[in-house]
Amino acid sequence: MMNRRTLLKSATLLPLASATDGLITSAPSARKRSLRFAYLGDTHITPDSKPMESVAKCFQHAQSHADKPAFILHGGDVIMDALAKDRADVQKQWDAWNSVVKANNSLPIEYCIGNHDIWGFEEAKSDPSYGKKWAVDQMKIGNRYRSFDRNGWHFIILDSVQPKPDGKWYTGYIDQEQLDWLKQDLAKTGTKTPVLILSHIPIFSPTGFFSEKNVKDGAWTIPAALVLSNTPELLKLFYQYPNVKTALSGHMHLLDRVDYNGVMYLCNGAVCGDWWRNDTYQQTKAGYALIDLYDDGTLERTYLHYQ
Repeated sequence: MMNRRTLLKSATLLPLASATDGLITSAPSARKRSLRFAYLGDTHITPDSKPMESVAKCFQHAQSHADKPAFILHGGDVIMDALAKDRADVQKQWDAWNSVVKANNSLPIEYCIGNHDIWGFEEAKSDPSYGKKWAVDQMKIGNRYRSFDRNGWHFIILDSVQPKPDGKWYTGYIDQEQLDWLKQDLAKTGTKTPVLILSHIPIFSPTGFFSEKNVKDGAWTIPAALVLSNTPELLKLFYQYPNVKTALSGHMHLLDRVDYNGVMYLCNGAVCGDWWRNDTYQQTKAGYALIDLYDDGTLERTYLHYQ
């Protein structure tokens, strides 16, 4: 395997998958598959019939493969929105999610917190469940960031959503406490075990360039709501670990791939498409990804339209 320092730095946006064509991201080698999982993200469920029925279809589709995934990795934004809703509204959204999961899913789910999963209702600041606690409890994840090992791979799930300096939600950022933990976790893991990182907001993605609203006075302005504001620091950190193989994300509802310094950054569409208004958001159809991890640190992604 080539040393990362000898690789050409590049950024490539792949064609978006159609309803019938899978997007395959792979590197040929003599290898054995270690693990298959399904990435579902940006489900944005509400108690309404269309979101509930469609999320149910997605779960059923993900479990219908003859070669079934071992678990589901949820990339965040489980519910439509808790940032600006009162307790009763948010509870209905979580109830809708739990009902669909119970009736349609038999696989373990590992969650990542999305910005819309956070209870940011201004009038609720004194409530013990305000902020991320409600989401952490509903997801049963114990902590907002964490890591675990599975079949020879090390998974790191980050909390990419933080309050702004004025105390209002949200900005994309890995806070100092979490960054210190991440450095320790990577050091403990070493440089041999392949590492997969998941954050809701992309660490590195060209999808911020898809909106003409981000062009002001002839210059691109990409807000930290679309990409992490301390991405440069993370890129330097990952450069020290050639076993950091991929970083998954959601948030943008778009499908892309960026290869940079030996790390594959994958943004993985959205189950809800255009927030349930349309099946397609820009050029990306509503879908989910099957991801196959291999013992040599390579992986394949197949993006599937479940409708």
